[in-house]
Amino acid sequence: MPRETVEVRVRGLIEQSGQTQEAFGASIGLDSTKLSKALNGKRRFSSLELARIAEACDVTVDWLLSGDGGAVAARVSVEGSPVQQAIREAARLGECRDNVIFLRGLSDRPETPAFEKMLAYEQGEELAEFALRHLGDPDVLDSENFAAAIERVFGFDVAVVELDGGCDGLAFSSRKGARTLLVATSGNPTRQRFTMAHELAHLLCSDDQGLHVDENVMASTKGDLSEMRANAFAANLLMPAGRLKELFQEPGISEKTFSDAVMKLKVSPSSLAWRLLNLQLASPEQRTKLGGMRTIDCAAAASKMDNYAAWVEAGRQPRIPTRLVRDLFDAYLDGKTTLRPLANLLGVPVDTLRIAIEPSGVPIAASEADEFAP
Repeated sequence: MPRETVEVRVRGLIEQSGQTQEAFGASIGLDSTKLSKALNGKRRFSSLELARIAEACDVTVDWLLSGDGGAVAARVSVEGSPVQQAIREAARLGECRDNVIFLRGLSDRPETPAFEKMLAYEQGEELAEFALRHLGDPDVLDSENFAAAIERVFGFDVAVVELDGGCDGLAFSSRKGARTLLVATSGNPTRQRFTMAHELAHLLCSDDQGLHVDENVMASTKGDLSEMRANAFAANLLMPAGRLKELFQEPGISEKTFSDAVMKLKVSPSSLAWRLLNLQLASPEQRTKLGGMRTIDCAAAASKMDNYAAWVEAGRQPRIPTRLVRDLFDAYLDGKTTLRPLANLLGVPVDTLRIAIEPSGVPIAASEADEFAP
């Protein structure tokens, strides 16, 4: 049996296509001499050539290089449970990022420091301090640019996906280095925001070393170190002790002051009330009273109903990882891949995307020019 190499896999694909080697090369814009040398190990396939082979044969670049992941490119299915849908989508996005890593390398990321303390809530505090040093003041991060900030600072891809309940979010890591944070669309923006922070903790800690699914981030976490740590991290990240002490300097907490803080920090009244109690900034009676308010009540008391309505609407909108879109487009501009990976990510036909970005009909990437040659 021949050793399973890129060359062996490409030869197998040529045989499956039923084409001659020359015809196959012509179909991907590669002359027969270069193809023959590549198949015989006398030259390497370029990243663009591998992308074109993968596109023509409906396989992934990852499979061509390593044989991993199966020969057929992943397809997102609407069938199955919400958890299965979320896992499929995270795997699809992870595969896109793995291809970018192959084409452009792995982006620099702040290295998560080792924990100095043992208790879960203390580790959550440590991790939040680390994240805040890089993310900045959390009260300026809304449900949209919070995701963008995570992508910019940590290099993780953040997606918001329509799921039919039963899954709040998940954290996905690939062996190649892809890191994907996925949360469900929601009409409850405070829960969605908390979930995003919660899943960020799992990625920073590499919890479960591959896939961590949270069907209900508000469920009891007793006895589960990673869940307790992730919840402590989210609370400390979204409601830092120093920030709360600034907002609640005066003795006694009015509903107006509390409501203003809810809208400023974009957290649920219940979460904020518990956080204030734990920091000894509120009494048990105040926690019960203030924690019983609804977010919409706080929006009304803070005269922020328009902000609240816009926030709820934003939480219902799907989001694709914008950093991943940019990186795939840059790889295309660099002549390292075709438009198909970007078109697949955006869910549009290749020709539609080409017309949108090349209205004159002239390829932006010089290396694509042979596709349009007569």
